[in-house]
Amino acid sequence: MNNKEKILQAASELFSEEGDDALSVRNIAKRANLSTIGIYSHFKGKQGILNALCQQACEVLAQSILRANGNTASDKVLDACENILSYAESNTAHYQLIFGGSTSFFSMTEETMTAKSTLIETMAGLCKTLPKKQVSSDKAVIIATQVMALTHGYIQFFQSNHSPELTQTNWKDKALQAVRLHVYAIVATQ
Repeated sequence: MNNKEKILQAASELFSEEGDDALSVRNIAKRANLSTIGIYSHFKGKQGILNALCQQACEVLAQSILRANGNTASDKVLDACENILSYAESNTAHYQLIFGGSTSFFSMTEETMTAKSTLIETMAGLCKTLPKKQVSSDKAVIIATQVMALTHGYIQFFQSNHSPELTQTNWKDKALQAVRLHVYAIVATQ
């Protein structure tokens, strides 16, 4: 593992364990067994590391969407949503880095915003074949945004404990049920 990978791994571990406050260059250097100068030679401080972590998380999440299986377009979209739910559950901090409501601690670069856009485009590739008639790429993006917003809403409700109906054992099933209804309505009406 090269030094850049060590830095990102150390930062990722700290971020997962303790959140944004733990991501000082000094803490990352200590965890990675490197000097702070070594970190600055690869990244422009904490903001550069946060952008790299977000881009890395977007790539992993995009790959999980691409791994979606199923016999029909609906099945593939639902499997992709299940992959997103699982990612959010096991990588809470990284998911929040991508989709969290507050980015006051984090200034996204153009590359990071592009990585986030790629997630919608990846889901749009699956959603394009949902309707019975051929849809434009713009319409596929609208459908993908709806599906991901619905999925994200359930993740946010669960992670913030805003709904007593969503429990540790049922929240993903409830989310998939809502997405399934939306996907089936698209298939039936468009």
